[in-house]
Amino acid sequence: MLITYKILFPCAALVALFFTACDAGVSSTEFTLPDEPSAAMQTIADEMLAGNCSILWHAMPASFQTDVNAIAQLVGAKVDPEIYDKSFGLIGRFAEVADKQKLFILNTKLGGELAAEQIAEIEAALPSIIGFVQTIVTSSISSTAGLRAFDGQVFSEQTLPVLFKYSNDLAAFSEENPFSSLEFDSLKTIVSTGTTAEIKITFTNGDVETEDFAKVENRWVPAEMAINWSTQMADAKKQLEAISSEKMVKNKPQIMGMITMVDGILTQLEKAETQEQFDQALQGAMMPIGILMMQGKRD
Repeated sequence: MLITYKILFPCAALVALFFTACDAGVSSTEFTLPDEPSAAMQTIADEMLAGNCSILWHAMPASFQTDVNAIAQLVGAKVDPEIYDKSFGLIGRFAEVADKQKLFILNTKLGGELAAEQIAEIEAALPSIIGFVQTIVTSSISSTAGLRAFDGQVFSEQTLPVLFKYSNDLAAFSEENPFSSLEFDSLKTIVSTGTTAEIKITFTNGDVETEDFAKVENRWVPAEMAINWSTQMADAKKQLEAISSEKMVKNKPQIMGMITMVDGILTQLEKAETQEQFDQALQGAMMPIGILMMQGKRD
């Protein structure tokens, strides 16, 4: 069963972990949520639909925020800096080449010829795809230094709204509305004890669901999340602490070789000045890409 706030709150944590940004000089923003359970949930949904994605951070209990910061910083301390930084540099190169050679990408016949309507849709979506990627690689997600200095509030107020905008733009090309789970006809608190609550959610499409919530440090979160959060965070820290530097050193030459190979492929695609040159470079890349995929499956 798809429950709105079982998605929203975990997404806040996951986004913080994988799309880390830490930029200096940003003022702290305070946000007050209603104390009444259904009113708090409605406020979160309204703010999200209005594009204020920082609400995801402000809706988290303070201890949850501390845990997210700690996990992100631990990631920065455990991963190999050269592999991590160059991997995200490679992602940035993908965006640069796609932006420069978008006409060749749209007009290539490799993989089958696309209908005019499909080409038009891809062409319209490309700027948002490229913008999404460039937003990530120009934030501190592209460096271990950024991870080690992670500040979830700064991320939620600076980078997440931009990512949300591009995601929203891309959603316009889909027949399904990914944000429909935020559109309520009504929210009603059925039972509340002050620390627990049951909320009846009536969606605009007529569907009705009930969800249990728990109050953690003056923030209402899904009850299941409140129960499992500490265990999940402890497990995540344990897995990160268990990362073996010896294993990374052993695998590093192979990984760096793969990064160099892909960078070389991108350079060939970037230098292409005609459709024929681009198609030849792309066709020549098929074998090494296949090798990389096979190696990835074995790993």
